[in-house]
Amino acid sequence: MDIFNLFILFLLYVIPLYVANATPIIIHGKTPLDLGIKLFGKPILGKGKTIIGTLAGITSGTLIGAIIAIIFPYSLVLIPEYFGLALFLSIGALAGDATKSFFKRRFGIKSGEQWVLADQLDFVVGGLIVSTLFRVPELWLILILLVATFFIHSASNFVAFKLKLKKVPW
Repeated sequence: MDIFNLFILFLLYVIPLYVANATPIIIHGKTPLDLGIKLFGKPILGKGKTIIGTLAGITSGTLIGAIIAIIFPYSLVLIPEYFGLALFLSIGALAGDATKSFFKRRFGIKSGEQWVLADQLDFVVGGLIVSTLFRVPELWLILILLVATFFIHSASNFVAFKLKLKKVPW
């Protein structure tokens, strides 16, 4: 596979992951995903994970995958039925983020408090794990997604913080 196709394959993964992860910052609603239920006196996920935000993230990540497949049919040459992969990546991205929040609460890390690496990579790891049910990504793709995401996610969160879309810069 040439460098152009490698780059396109990277984008086919990264775009639904990032869109699904970013959408709940903008569209979030008020009802917590955990419905405010506590586990051993601690929130299961916390107020930051909402039903509307989760559904909006999965929908937007999947929708961008559908748009890519329609506008750029070449993507279907690299990944037949790309729409399905975008759906699995989006579900996994939000599941990874929620899983990280669950463990943050268990470890006594407050909502919004920084947890280095987990805060940057949760959605990519979740997306990659769930998407393997649809397509197993190449090792090089996994490594590039993780390394690139650490830096891209850190920078984009700082911008979202400056735009007052996030309360913290991580």
